Amino acid sequence: LDNLLEGRGLSGLWNLKGEDRTAEPKTSVKPHLWKWAEVYDSLLRASEVIGIESGKSERRFIRLVNPGLNDRKLTAHTMLFGFQLIQPGEVAPAHRHTMTAFRFVLQGKGAYTNVEGEKMIMEPGDLIRTPQWTWHEHVNEGSAAMIWADGLDVPLIEALQVVSVERRPEERLRVKEGEIHPSLYGMLRPAGTSREILTAPLHYRWQETYAALQRLAEKIPDPYDGVALDYVDPLTGGPTFPTLLCRIQLFRPNEKTQSHRHRSTSIYHVFRGSGTTTINGETIDWEQGDSFVVPLWSWHKHANRSAKDEAILFSLHDTSANTKETNNADQSRKQAGNRSWTGHSIGRGHAALLASSLPQRRNSQAGLRADTS
Repeated sequence: LDNLLEGRGLSGLWNLKGEDRTAEPKTSVKPHLWKWAEVYDSLLRASEVIGIESGKSERRFIRLVNPGLNDRKLTAHTMLFGFQLIQPGEVAPAHRHTMTAFRFVLQGKGAYTNVEGEKMIMEPGDLIRTPQWTWHEHVNEGSAAMIWADGLDVPLIEALQVVSVERRPEERLRVKEGEIHPSLYGMLRPAGTSREILTAPLHYRWQETYAALQRLAEKIPDPYDGVALDYVDPLTGGPTFPTLLCRIQLFRPNEKTQSHRHRSTSIYHVFRGSGTTTINGETIDWEQGDSFVVPLWSWHKHANRSAKDEAILFSLHDTSANTKETNNADQSRKQAGNRSWTGHSIGRGHAALLASSLPQRRNSQAGLRADTS
């Protein structure tokens, strides 16, 4: 029967192996730590031999490759994360693509990113959005190298087979003069502005982000994530992008979080400080500049090693900010006994993530032992 069906371009579901459909989600992504010293040295070496030219190496970008995805050269099964360096006087030429992207600035001064004519001066700690199919270029008018982190939803777009890149050879992207991006007015709008032309912000400035973190730090922190803020789209109340959520979180001196797990994969970059993260019982030590990944459904907790300095992690996640999470361990343990799967969409965008159909759980480590014994 199976041979007959195969010859007709058919297949019986009875051939599906039981290990492919398990009660708990599985992932090929491995926990991993990338040390900044190695990444930074690699960027410097690349800057000596890799030029930036239109139609050739348009970006001097080094991606983080997860050991579980080495064949695809990806950081996670849904996300790509890496670092870019441009030298003084260089221009990363304009292009646009179907992948969503962002820039989290790490060091340097005097460079800017131009997105659809909006010139955004890049300062360390700034987050700059590049929505899909928007023209963008990077220019370094400063006297030193500029370095930032890039995050993209490349694997999702590849899975949908809709990867597309358009270039503007030998043509600079014009900067809009005398115009102000609507998002810069904050909660105000020029009189007479129609609702249809309002747009989400492209530039989240570190000065404002850090001030918000400090205000939140005066309150009781989240027991699982410390002092955490999501970069949201204020027009929808949703995540940074339909397919990616960016987050910034602060851990006060000696702060330790409780162990938990969730359906999303998380990629972290250490913006400030030092600490440890324990993933499924294995502890990694991190310091400023390091990056690490926490695979979906992995028990993890964070700790700030310093008794006097704060630690700040920037992160990206393949989940929607609209997803409700339960912080109550008792409620989570009750959820753990419910094997029913509920469907959630990540909203408008390229795709609905398979991961968002899984139940969200935040359990204590004791809950883990109770659930899996």
